Amino acid sequence: MNTKKYSVLASLLVMAMLILTPAAYAQADTEAPSDVENVRAFPGDGQVKLTWNVATDNEVVAGYKIYLGTEAVTEPGQDYNMETVDAGNKISYEVTGLENGTEYFFAVTAYDASNNESVNYSVEVSATPSHGAADTEAPTVAKAEALDKYTVLVTFSEEVELPEVDPQAAFSVQEDVTTMALEVLAAAVNVEDTTGKSVLLTTAEQKAGENYILTAGIQVEDKAGNPIESGTSDTAIFTGTDLEPKEFEPEGDLVAAAGDTTGPQLIDVQVPDNTHVMVAFSEVVKLGTTPALSFIITEEENIQKTLQVYEAVLNEAGDIVTLTTDPQEAKNYNLIVMEDVTDVEGNMIDVANNATVFFGGVAEEEEIVGEEEMPAEEEVVSPMDDMTAPEDASDLKAKILEDMMVMLTWTPSANTAGDLANYIVYKSTDGESYADGVVLNPTDESYNVAGLVSDVTYFFKLTARDAAGNESEGVTTAFKLELPKTGPGLAFLLLGSAGLGGLMSRKKKRK
Repeated sequence: MNTKKYSVLASLLVMAMLILTPAAYAQADTEAPSDVENVRAFPGDGQVKLTWNVATDNEVVAGYKIYLGTEAVTEPGQDYNMETVDAGNKISYEVTGLENGTEYFFAVTAYDASNNESVNYSVEVSATPSHGAADTEAPTVAKAEALDKYTVLVTFSEEVELPEVDPQAAFSVQEDVTTMALEVLAAAVNVEDTTGKSVLLTTAEQKAGENYILTAGIQVEDKAGNPIESGTSDTAIFTGTDLEPKEFEPEGDLVAAAGDTTGPQLIDVQVPDNTHVMVAFSEVVKLGTTPALSFIITEEENIQKTLQVYEAVLNEAGDIVTLTTDPQEAKNYNLIVMEDVTDVEGNMIDVANNATVFFGGVAEEEEIVGEEEMPAEEEVVSPMDDMTAPEDASDLKAKILEDMMVMLTWTPSANTAGDLANYIVYKSTDGESYADGVVLNPTDESYNVAGLVSDVTYFFKLTARDAAGNESEGVTTAFKLELPKTGPGLAFLLLGSAGLGGLMSRKKKRK
């Protein structure tokens, strides 16, 4: 045998195996996926359904493991006393064969192709299966239809709830043939539908006769908390129309939103004294049945400390509400306007402009004693007199996490004045006209954007705003998603809730 020739052939064979075997590359990966978050358990008859958020990895998450037992795991190194379940690469799983009346404890981890596993268990959850247990059936999209050229009615299999923040991000619409995106501008549960099964979407202008594919993301849940599942049950096809909103009168009990579809915005806050706050809106508003409960005030430095609101009175013009509060201190407070504040058309408060920070009022002037006035206290300058915006954040970047989710990250504002109240994220598809922004906390350094569409270039702008409402010019970045050539289909991912993961400690995984 020609040993030299054999050696060359053997080398070529080894090289070919490395090229044809993706696992050969994966072995070099030593970075573990992120910890799994937002695990929830829904008990059924002899079973428990678990759902969780998508984890991230430097390469790709290959699947998830469910650890379970009849005893809670509270110490590092402690094991669960039942066999671990490999759930595969999906974000919901029904654990069956359980005993009714027994409490079970669960935690989830993620693993990648190199078998790197999340460093920590997820936050532990528990559930007790029983006969006649809670609903574990996920909602599905029954149908979608265009009511006019700006409005789409989406009907689900059961009553649903939308996320409180950025609900339009839970939906995407694209042309069936070209896959070009039709922007979804707003989403709200149809208040005219007593069953709660329908949602009204406000879109950019549709093309008459064009077929569109609507997809609902897992942010949409039923009343039992079951999220919609990615797949064929989360989509529907409708045909675009050129009907004007005022020309169309839908049949039955479902009524499309016509005319004004924009909710009122909080535009200014003034503090006349230390027991009153004046809240100004962009248009005439209507208050709920208990107006004082429509306004929440907390200390900025400690959101657990609330300032009691006793009364909320609307002025004659209908655009300013005066709140009567407990005595305020000379400090910053958060003001949040709840969703039962609407305009006269019934549009709920704009969630991107329903909160701000204000400086607490000072005590009233001391009474005059005889003919001699008490010395005046040092004047407290309210942030409302400030005309200078905070410095912009810097190094704004966008990267894809998995499928159709993009994570924005940035270096915080210098905030030399110490009055940074919020960051605001805006989205655009042309880099010039931006949709209403999403208000973030001043401590945030990242934000996940879901509900995006492939082959569309998105522009993101991040601004900084102070307590007086001064907003910086902003920094921008752009990102384009592309359809994968092979692999699983696209899925819509849940927007993370900033800060919630820190409220509970995770249990260390067994080494």
